[in-house]
Amino acid sequence: MISLHHRPRRRSSLAPVAVGAAAAVALTACSSGGSGSSVDTETLTMQLDGPVTSFDPVLGASFQDAVVIWSMYDTLAALDEDGSFVPGLATDWDVTASEGVFTIREGVTCSDGEELTGEVVANSLNRFFAPDTAAPFLSNVIGAGNSATATADGQAVTISLEQPFSGLLSGLTVAYTGIVCSAGVADPSSLATGSNGTGGFVADSQVAGASYTFASREDYAWGPEFDGIPTEGARPATLVMQVTEDENTRANLQTTGEMEIAPYTTDAWERVTEQDGWTTTVSQQSDTYLVFNHTEGHPTADPEVRRAVAQAIDIERLNEVQSYGAGELITNLGQPTYECYDESASDYMPEYDPEAASEVLSGLSLAVNGTTLLAGGDANAYVQSALQDAGAEVSLQNLNNQQWVAGLFTPLNDWDVTILVFANTSSNLLSGANFFTGDVPPNGANLSAVSNPEADAQLAIARETTGEEGCAALAEYNRLLLENTDVVPLATAPATVVFAPGVTAMVSKGFVRAGTIRISE
Repeated sequence: MISLHHRPRRRSSLAPVAVGAAAAVALTACSSGGSGSSVDTETLTMQLDGPVTSFDPVLGASFQDAVVIWSMYDTLAALDEDGSFVPGLATDWDVTASEGVFTIREGVTCSDGEELTGEVVANSLNRFFAPDTAAPFLSNVIGAGNSATATADGQAVTISLEQPFSGLLSGLTVAYTGIVCSAGVADPSSLATGSNGTGGFVADSQVAGASYTFASREDYAWGPEFDGIPTEGARPATLVMQVTEDENTRANLQTTGEMEIAPYTTDAWERVTEQDGWTTTVSQQSDTYLVFNHTEGHPTADPEVRRAVAQAIDIERLNEVQSYGAGELITNLGQPTYECYDESASDYMPEYDPEAASEVLSGLSLAVNGTTLLAGGDANAYVQSALQDAGAEVSLQNLNNQQWVAGLFTPLNDWDVTILVFANTSSNLLSGANFFTGDVPPNGANLSAVSNPEADAQLAIARETTGEEGCAALAEYNRLLLENTDVVPLATAPATVVFAPGVTAMVSKGFVRAGTIRISE
């Protein structure tokens, strides 16, 4: 097994610039909105996709949960825009597929003043690892069906896995592994609407389902060592995350200067950037897959029906709809920048063939649902239309992101076809694979109840090995899924993040990292 040993990377001395998939956006203008008023250096408002499930990191499961959690909690390591690992709460580490040893940064304090020690970190991780905690994304960190324990020796923390899992380090970069300090671990109920972490902001108040207010920590002098991280300007004293699901409403708020940061999946952002000084960065945020409910009694439990559904859908056309063509087609459970991406997988992708699809789907009843995050629901409507053109009788539910996520994590939920939108912040193909193997929710993450023993055997090899052997097993796993039409990779789904003049922040995989927000007067 290959050991990944990290050596700290020096911060770049270059000024922040827009750099594609994860960017620091440098802004110099001071006016904001159509009125020409300056950005408030005390309070900044940014958009949130929907109500927050919980402020507790281990219970997070959605886009908005990740954004909020990253504002209050730090992780041991982070992924930079080029896919490289950078220090977070850990300054260095030595990781194999069976174990990881992390050196915890000195001088870090919790929001209640507690010193961050190896013991504090280990206690937080053990709560995340505990089966009774039922963390929705546990399998993405330690592997499906696995267990782990953390122990401390001074500032050194050792994570030991019962079974090898090669995705441990990348898993520990996701928001849901944010380190909770002692008071929060002792009383998890306090984390439902409060916070107890090391992040740049602390939970202040909220209007449930509508807005969430956070207070800046003046002593926050650490955080992920991203390359090109913003350094000039002040962190806002108060950060308001406002739930605004409709993208036209977001644009209205930005054009009137009432919201300084907002991401878009439609072209509504173009109205905002007609104003002087407003800037954007486009980030390939999510990976999308066409997913089928394999549960007995659903028509899509039949592989012939699944293939026909896939044949009815023009993936290139779907990409035009869901991201206005800004996404990139994929043939693996992730993006070409991820380690072990297999270019040959295109040979196994189902071809667009509506005539063949109609021979199977004509008169068949299908239920389609999906999140409105994709072009306001237009992507789901396209799937419905394509299946109707093939002769199927199709019902459609366009759901907000919270409703959609909740439905996916409910066993035997009432859908046949959905577009899974996965913001793979760990940038690891193993993370995507976790949705198609193992137990169904609530005991696992196999959202569509896929059962493919041959593929599972290859995935087991990929989890336990690294290097060429691990990549070869992942490629074989991907092939077996495609040949059985268990899932169809579609495309990336980008986010266009719009910033008011004078506002700077780091965007990683479409997520604004709140601790990096700076406002120039």
